[in-house]
Amino acid sequence: MFYSLLALVVGSLTSVQSRVNGQLSKDIHNGIAAALISFLSGWLFVTLVCILWKPDRNGLINIWKAVRARRLKPWEVIGGMGGGFFIAIQSITVPIIGVAIFTICAVGGQTISSMVLDLLGLSPSGKHKVTPVRAITAIVTLISVTIAVYPDLKSSTFRFAPIAFAITVGIVISFQQAVNGRVNVVSTRPLATTFVNFLMGSTVLIIALIIDLVRGGTIGALPTSFVVYLGGIIGVVYISVSAFTVRHIGILNMILFSVTGQLIGALLLDWLAPAAHTKVTAYLLTGTAMTLAAVLSSRLFTLNRAKKVLNNPLAQ
Repeated sequence: MFYSLLALVVGSLTSVQSRVNGQLSKDIHNGIAAALISFLSGWLFVTLVCILWKPDRNGLINIWKAVRARRLKPWEVIGGMGGGFFIAIQSITVPIIGVAIFTICAVGGQTISSMVLDLLGLSPSGKHKVTPVRAITAIVTLISVTIAVYPDLKSSTFRFAPIAFAITVGIVISFQQAVNGRVNVVSTRPLATTFVNFLMGSTVLIIALIIDLVRGGTIGALPTSFVVYLGGIIGVVYISVSAFTVRHIGILNMILFSVTGQLIGALLLDWLAPAAHTKVTAYLLTGTAMTLAAVLSSRLFTLNRAKKVLNNPLAQ
């Protein structure tokens, strides 16, 4: 249960990251540039740690040796591109279909693909069957997220291509979680894994920003408040913890608890530090409570069943 709660906590941090990055995006009038600043600041922080801390330097060496020896395939170290891809697609599709539809589609893509990836055993936690409990929990979570963002659906627009991209980016994020876990098994150091992740994500965002600028995009003056630059550090914590945690609970549980944490974090932010035009609604309260109840019940059921099987192997 410890690793599930860890996923819940780091998931809640992503709400803070979204608020911080959102403010930076508003200040400089460019979402992709804001995301790149976040990624690069996180990458520079991790680089500094890896330079100063020998165990993390050794972790990077382990990754390099594994790639050269082909114990790690090239596709296993590009997981970080998923984060860059997510930000790029989000900045393009949200203005068209709205935050609510994007969130529902992305979460839907994550939950469905995470069950498939767990079934295939792509994460280091091994194979996990698609049991009725796991399937029901995923469905309830998706319904709960839909309820939480329901008020925003009124301003959303249904368009096939952006919706397809939003679902695809959710699938990519699940894949990122899986391969980050595999890389972390080799590096044995979450920060070394995060170094590679942020490097790959920054590469995608640099390309996306160049395309944006060529098409007429602009970047405003950088704000002086240091708070808006903390998104990268929060990202480092999230990627490090998730790369370590996914090995113990699998991709689906990581995604479900992370999404639940995001809802709880959003609820607390809207209550304690509301931004302009945001408020705590009954929909957000209901969706968050439903999601939390679903994932906790599912996890407790799974742990109790595993305990019974351990005590009585014939109970399988």
